[in-house]
Amino acid sequence: MKQVPETKIKLTEVKELMDKGYGLLGELRQDVGAPVVKAELLNEEMIITYGEEAARKFYDPKNFKRGGAMPTPILKTLFGEDGVQTLDGEAHHHRKNYFMDLMAPERMEDYRKILDKNLTLELDKQHGEFELFDLANRVLFNSIAEWSGINLERYDDKTLEELAKNQISMISGAVTSPKDHIKGVSDRNESEKWARGLIEEARAHPVEGKEHLALYTFAQATDLDGNLLPVEVAAVELLNIIRPTVALTVWVALMGHALFSDDKIRPTLKENFETLQDPFIQEMRRYYPFFPMLPAIAVRDVEIDGYEIPEGSWVVLDLYGSNHDARTIAHPEEFDITRYKDKATSLSYEEEYEMIAQGGGEFREMHRCAGEWITLHSMRIFSDHLVNRYEFSVPEQDWTIPLNQFPTYPNSRALLFKD
Repeated sequence: MKQVPETKIKLTEVKELMDKGYGLLGELRQDVGAPVVKAELLNEEMIITYGEEAARKFYDPKNFKRGGAMPTPILKTLFGEDGVQTLDGEAHHHRKNYFMDLMAPERMEDYRKILDKNLTLELDKQHGEFELFDLANRVLFNSIAEWSGINLERYDDKTLEELAKNQISMISGAVTSPKDHIKGVSDRNESEKWARGLIEEARAHPVEGKEHLALYTFAQATDLDGNLLPVEVAAVELLNIIRPTVALTVWVALMGHALFSDDKIRPTLKENFETLQDPFIQEMRRYYPFFPMLPAIAVRDVEIDGYEIPEGSWVVLDLYGSNHDARTIAHPEEFDITRYKDKATSLSYEEEYEMIAQGGGEFREMHRCAGEWITLHSMRIFSDHLVNRYEFSVPEQDWTIPLNQFPTYPNSRALLFKD
């Protein structure tokens, strides 16, 4: 095996490199001309990998663990402390099962109906110009909260709007500016306080017949020893249902970009919607930037693309680079609505590594996002409404998608006009 080539990042280069955003890890690989690179900054080292082979090795728990890998700023904002993403082995498997059991087909159908109802009500109210981003933020939060068993009637519109925006703030505060990070931490603290109150109330006053809903599931969730999860941890896991679903606000805005910044995709999709809807959604998940990378720690020496990754190495898998990997994806910088025409379903129910926008591997056993199926149902509902059920005109706007912003979406936040 070959040794991983190294590159040292000078302090004077940090700002320029960070401006590369989603392309940063690819830039570092290009600097050394290899698919694997070790980058060093201030005596801290990380090994960067990408692609299908790397994903197969990365998601194998015999090779890598998640415990201790996540940087503190991300735990403080994006994931929360002691959540399922930080666990390994039996503890991870046990906790992950709660999430996967919530994704049963009948529960997904319940979610689909709630989202369809709420999106229809919201779009019916629109007259004139509106931001698709803001509309999606409200609708997704209200829908996933209702599906989770949270009584929204107790909150006024302003409170609901703040709770919805907090979910996006937790994401944008993870790896952006210090100002955004401080706000992300504050908004996570506020969200966790809200979620803790819900968990405490659900434990004190369980409702018969609602045991299968997310709120009551996590209120009664236990650890491997059969003890109830601490209220703080149960609250983090409830938010791990709500926050990632509301994060789809970003993909809905990017869907607006795909459908309305180009005059070809929407007519093509509308003409053959039944056949092309899911291929369109899967190509969106591949093509547009979403979560940039994931970290892990090597638990043994691992070979990736012919290079030796030593035990104990801090390794990041470049998700964006993997989904634009010319070694396995033909013309990856092109948006091809027919790319996954014959395998759109298998990508999210059978295929484990070909496209890893939300992680790879087997759902129950590995660190693959339990919300991938909620993503598909959400994108199906939004695409149907935007393509078939309503007509819009498109105001002049800035469709630029800045790659140095996380999460990223069009600068205009996808402006539409409805009579």
